Amino acid sequence: MYNVLIADDEIEVREGLKLKADWSGMGFVISGEAANGVEAARLLQSGHYDLLLTDMNMPVMDGVQLLDICRTHNPSIEIIIITGYEDFQYARAGVRNHAMDYLLKPVTRGELKAALIKIKEELDKRRKAQDESERIQWRLSQYYQQMKTHFIMDLVKGNKLPPSALPERIRLFHLEEWQHSEVFFLTAGLRETSHDPASEIRIPEDMHLPFQMVCHEIAESYTGSALVFQDTAHPGIMHFMILDGMQHEFAERLRVQIMSYLTMEVQIGIGLTVAGLERWKEGYVHSLLAWNLAGRQSGYAQTAEVTDHSPLIPEEINRAMHRCLLRGDLDSFRGMIRKELDDAFRSTSRLIRCLLQISLLMESAAMDCMRQTYGTPSHWISPEWVLWLETPEQAERLLMQWAQDFVDGQQQPETTEATMIESAKGYIEENYMQEITLTSLAEQYNYHPSYFSEMFKEGAGISFIQYLTETRMKHATRLLKETQLSVWDITELTGFSSPSYFSARFKKMHHMSPSEYRVLQSEKITSQNPKI
Repeated sequence: MYNVLIADDEIEVREGLKLKADWSGMGFVISGEAANGVEAARLLQSGHYDLLLTDMNMPVMDGVQLLDICRTHNPSIEIIIITGYEDFQYARAGVRNHAMDYLLKPVTRGELKAALIKIKEELDKRRKAQDESERIQWRLSQYYQQMKTHFIMDLVKGNKLPPSALPERIRLFHLEEWQHSEVFFLTAGLRETSHDPASEIRIPEDMHLPFQMVCHEIAESYTGSALVFQDTAHPGIMHFMILDGMQHEFAERLRVQIMSYLTMEVQIGIGLTVAGLERWKEGYVHSLLAWNLAGRQSGYAQTAEVTDHSPLIPEEINRAMHRCLLRGDLDSFRGMIRKELDDAFRSTSRLIRCLLQISLLMESAAMDCMRQTYGTPSHWISPEWVLWLETPEQAERLLMQWAQDFVDGQQQPETTEATMIESAKGYIEENYMQEITLTSLAEQYNYHPSYFSEMFKEGAGISFIQYLTETRMKHATRLLKETQLSVWDITELTGFSSPSYFSARFKKMHHMSPSEYRVLQSEKITSQNPKI
């Protein structure tokens, strides 16, 4: 229903207008009446109205002044001028304020109905366009947030990203200030608890969605000072990046609001201060370590900070262990983890950090192969499994069992070439926005690039590069159709190397430029919906 305000100094006229049309049947509701321009102005400032019917000759403030005020406070309102004076001054005021119609008293039923039908069509068209715009913005927002989270997760997990793509990705996701600031990473997850023995115990797994919503709401209230992101493999864990100096205030607010909204305790880990993209992984891992330590604390306070500042496993060793897993070289993998574990057993925190890093890289290897091959995907998020480890040998046996499960999973006889190709296609669909090469994809499945290329083409029906390009083009075409993002931004979001290359490939595929395609789609929508 559309809200209507009637302004006329004669009550008989106002009552007559209400009786001369089926307002509710036509989609209107008379929400306000005014006897002069001042009263009408107050109503316009205090509430929302879609349509104003106003006399021009009123006491205190006439219709000419009212229309000027009206457009200031509600520029989109529709206006019907009703007056008993055929005066050019009033007509000119109506034209200046874009009045939809100009009716002379006494207004007939037919004239009023015709004017209202015209107004209704205009309001419907505007509302439909607004709803569509909001729907597109919502989809874009969801897509944008998913892309931003994916990018941040790549950075905090130390995944190699093409250096040439970093500046534009940072600009696109508004991370320019963050890359140079001193920040803390904070990790949070719900704990199963019940303070009142008579109350119902709430299970964290049942509260993932409300927990995520509260976390997003809190982060959004710290505009420019906090970012929230999540590893989708672990829906019960939320991560935050917070400007240095605000971490304790943020942690306390998170704890209080989770208890208030969800009646549950939250387990919080606060990492070390880091600055620069290259150290985000260090901050992220330390927040996981602190979260793990918080899970082993007793008592009501479940927030922990990392105090051990010793370095992480070097990145080159991390990557070497990753390669050994993918190749199935368990002897080399054992030798590397044995050295790290011997050093780590000097302190509990170093041991947990070492085990966290190794289990994270094993999880990453499993995700690279598009299957969870070593048990559940959440070894690293349980603080209990390290408690019984008393010697490096025990820790080595545990990790090697996971590694053996991983390798066995890769070598299962039912894993056919067709299954592998579907897995590779799924990987491309999930990571098309990143730099993907035939060689890197072949390595993940332990094939020589040439053989993998032939096998992929036979299984998919097209070459690897053609499949990758078509996947990227599918998403780029959708963004052109559904958003107003620039060609440059769409290029960045879909993994094309440059706007010129994207435009050339698009023109070859669609026989028109991206801009021409966008105009054509807009014209199609208009022709299919002529009232828009």
